[in-house]
Amino acid sequence: MMLLKAVVLLSLASAPPAKPAASAGCATTNIETAVQHLAAHLKTAVPSASKDDSVDNSAMYFAEEAVGQEWTTRDVPNGYMSVGNDTFTSFEAALFKNPEGYHLVLVGTGDSVINTAVYRCDKSGWTLERDALEVPVEKAIELYANAGLIAPKGKPGLTRKDLKDWGGSILAYHLPRKGRVIRITSYVDEPNDAYGKELGTLEYVQSKFQVVPLKKKAR
Repeated sequence: MMLLKAVVLLSLASAPPAKPAASAGCATTNIETAVQHLAAHLKTAVPSASKDDSVDNSAMYFAEEAVGQEWTTRDVPNGYMSVGNDTFTSFEAALFKNPEGYHLVLVGTGDSVINTAVYRCDKSGWTLERDALEVPVEKAIELYANAGLIAPKGKPGLTRKDLKDWGGSILAYHLPRKGRVIRITSYVDEPNDAYGKELGTLEYVQSKFQVVPLKKKAR
């Protein structure tokens, strides 16, 4: 009997430590529940954040708008929801699970602007990751170049300067209904043939979103 106890104790001692679970304040595997948890969190987070003008809280304000939508598509098994509304803005939400919890991604597509918000849920609770889907302008322009959408110098068509000076968003994000890959497409409408072209992806790897460009195309 003593030998059996020793074996059990030795097995417990050698077992790898369990990874911390998500906080009880946001823990779930259900996207509808995750959105409800975030809505409850934002009821206190938004009033507090609005008192500090030194921080860009636009993603938080967008998240507050997004979680209040009446979602028409609810694919709970795949962790995806979407809706279009009367202001010609469409909203998407997707759950990206990881060993410590998950990321809840929200995307709003309007006439000229794409809004995003990414919240991480882990043992610490909710964290707004402002730069999770951020693609710097120069990197975005290279995505256009790799896709063959920038005209050669001296030729008519889309230029790097056009993209730098563009007044709205130049990238659109399309959340996956299945899988862990976000599609990136072009979002400039001049010239017309540049709009809606595939530019690359954001792939969810080791709890981070990584930009993967298309293979370079010649124009």
